[in-house]
Amino acid sequence: MNRFDTELNDVMYETFNEDKLTYYGRGSAKTKRRCFYPSNKPQSLVVNAQTGVPYSFRVGSKEQLHLFKTVDARGLCDEEGYVIPPNQKFVSPITHHLFYDTPEQCMTHLKVSFERSFVEQWHEARRTDL
Repeated sequence: MNRFDTELNDVMYETFNEDKLTYYGRGSAKTKRRCFYPSNKPQSLVVNAQTGVPYSFRVGSKEQLHLFKTVDARGLCDEEGYVIPPNQKFVSPITHHLFYDTPEQCMTHLKVSFERSFVEQWHEARRTDL
């Protein structure tokens, strides 16, 4: 096992994305599950997509370049990052801008994988920026 695999397995991010919002419709209480915390509004504080913790800089600032950014355009979540219930048959036209500390945090949270070379290039680019 090389250094990259060991680091990936040792990194654990505490997740708070299990927020639930109760709403009432057609006589019964229903819950919405939060999928992520998006940073969609220009000049608002950048928020970590997994934890919801705000950073000290704004969307569109130069400081956001130090974070890993991805865009979710699947249309499965509303503007606040809550999953749209399947019975609504509604696809959100919003593209969500998601910010993470590292690509590894993104992979853990969204359950996706990136090529090792891509992740290593991202880390190398951040080392040379500092």
